[in-house]
Amino acid sequence: MIFSEKLVLITNKVMKKKVALVLLFFYSFTVNAEQQDTLKLSDRKFYLGIELTTITYHSYYKDPSPAGHLTSGYFTPVFLLVGYKINDRVRAQTGIGYGGSSDKAEWSPNHQATDTVKYKAGSRTNVFSIPATVQVDLFKAFGRIPLYGTVSAITAYGSTKSSMTETLHEVPSTAYTKDKGVNVFLMAGLGTNYKISKRFSGYTELFLFKRNLTGDNSFDYDWEAYSPWGRRLFKSLAFGVNYKL
Repeated sequence: MIFSEKLVLITNKVMKKKVALVLLFFYSFTVNAEQQDTLKLSDRKFYLGIELTTITYHSYYKDPSPAGHLTSGYFTPVFLLVGYKINDRVRAQTGIGYGGSSDKAEWSPNHQATDTVKYKAGSRTNVFSIPATVQVDLFKAFGRIPLYGTVSAITAYGSTKSSMTETLHEVPSTAYTKDKGVNVFLMAGLGTNYKISKRFSGYTELFLFKRNLTGDNSFDYDWEAYSPWGRRLFKSLAFGVNYKL
């Protein structure tokens, strides 16, 4: 009985060692696989992204039709992007964006229901844009928050359809016009990015320089430079999410 009990104890010890070795092997394999996966993800150079912005751009046309009481040509784009990591500090990206706006108005000379002539106008703007962007990592603020500089040239292909209806003695007459043109915008600012998961990352950008290279840059309307600093700050932001391929 004593020999049998000793044999059982020895067997249990051997089994425990074998189980521990097997568990250690699987643990090492799992850690190594995770490290390899992380390394592969960090080496991925291409990524896809989507970007939203609070910035309102204004397209100008070479020979615009009279807009009357309407505002037109404004757009706030949503971008679908593809990017490439050139090296550890520099990234380049492009894509396509879409944005638009509309406006309408009704009036009469004396603003009275008895006026014999009345007017009704409407406009719709549609703009497709192609950005070309370079981002360069600058430094980490407070030792942890990565900051980068970003410069973009945005080529915007826009069109505005307008209508003007004059109603004289209850008889309407409508005229339609269409304007189209190309505008190029130069944007520059600072951004910071942050990790969401292994493949997903987010970013926030603040544009300190905004300029239409081919059209006017109205102080009052285009960039809202007349606004309080809080609104100017809000109207200079972009937010996005990237996905590593």
